Amino acid sequence: MANPLPNEKELYVQIKREKIKISPEIWDLLYHRLGDDITAINLLCQYYLTSHEPIPVSEAKKIIIYTRHIKDIVNKITLAKKEDFPFPEFLDDSPLHPILREMFTHHIGNDIYLINLIVGDSIDPLAPQPVSSESTRKILNYVHAIKEFMDKLREATSQQEVFLESTQASGNKVVGPDNIQGQPNKEEILSRIRNLLAQEFKILNEEKIKPESRFNEDFGLDSVDAIRVIMVLEDGFDLEIPDDDTVGVVTVAQAVDYVYRRLEEGSHQR
Repeated sequence: MANPLPNEKELYVQIKREKIKISPEIWDLLYHRLGDDITAINLLCQYYLTSHEPIPVSEAKKIIIYTRHIKDIVNKITLAKKEDFPFPEFLDDSPLHPILREMFTHHIGNDIYLINLIVGDSIDPLAPQPVSSESTRKILNYVHAIKEFMDKLREATSQQEVFLESTQASGNKVVGPDNIQGQPNKEEILSRIRNLLAQEFKILNEEKIKPESRFNEDFGLDSVDAIRVIMVLEDGFDLEIPDDDTVGVVTVAQAVDYVYRRLEEGSHQR
């Protein structure tokens, strides 16, 4: 993970004090463009860790493609001149404040560089070799660091009302212990899970997603898709689900019960 900037705490204080902002539209662009590639790397690494196998060279090459996409969008979004900004629909919000450009370049740029170092050793044409489980965990740590940085910066640059409006519009983190009034009941959680799964797996009729539905048998999800289900629950309800807990979540009803219990535990801890 990239080390914090020497004056990073002061920079976050300055961002809030001076109300330095990134528009919700640019955040949506960043989360959409970066989110797809970050999720792809995450899923690939999680799959091979769960399978207790190294990442084959052919799959490791895909990670390089994803990191190129991430690096490209960061390079474009941090251009210093308005006339060079490649997204004309967002010209009114460009260029980003110099502090924000520095933070994006430092955190995401360094973590992508470290991922590429690991994968580069694997796909070296002179001595190709699979990515070990230890190295795969390091890649995951860098990916998680990117996501945590983006979430922290988004919170710092967004007023709470704008942030909630944006996440509600995009379908992320609407129901969670920190942004609801009171504990949601299981019917509300079921409705939310139906909506999340329908969006993620392109299920046109949400009514087909029943409490007794099994993710594998009824939806035809493979092991990679099963990881996506867990990630959907984590993002949709602002949870971190340990690997040991995923074993008991194989039906929609079990997902509802698990989320309800975790949200209840969270409300008691506040």
